[in-house]
Amino acid sequence: MCPQRQFQSFTTTAESTLSHTTHKQLSGATIYDEPENFLEIEVCNPKTHFPSGDAKGMYTDYEIICRTNLPGFSKRSSSVRRRYSDFELFRKLLIKELQLSNHPKVSVQHLPGKILLSNRFSDAVIEERRQGLNKWLASVAGHPLLQTGSKVLVRFIQDPTFQG
Repeated sequence: MCPQRQFQSFTTTAESTLSHTTHKQLSGATIYDEPENFLEIEVCNPKTHFPSGDAKGMYTDYEIICRTNLPGFSKRSSSVRRRYSDFELFRKLLIKELQLSNHPKVSVQHLPGKILLSNRFSDAVIEERRQGLNKWLASVAGHPLLQTGSKVLVRFIQDPTFQG
């Protein structure tokens, strides 16, 4: 047979706990304030260009929209357009920057594959690539060491004249 125990009721426990503790009151505005540090990036709005008026030289670029309050970024919000080849250059420069700065723990994933098919300008293929680039850039920009220490990342995301 189990020995009998006396239990405090929930209200008694809650009353005794709350009466001895001072709680910080949060207002509705405080709860929904901007986070202390944030970086939001989205790859969106693909646009296919016909520079010579025909299929030769066609390319698609993507808008990169950024909102941040991180001190390493010069603008709180920005919008730039980038081609796939710009992403390739960015990845190459980022790897070089990491090698020179002794950050061996940071590995940069491969970009989504290059599209070599004749239907590379179809809406479905462009959307698939956009999603892949969005996921890839989010993983790169989401790394804390890159957010705070990569000048190449900042230039790629915010400088409209990014050339490497």
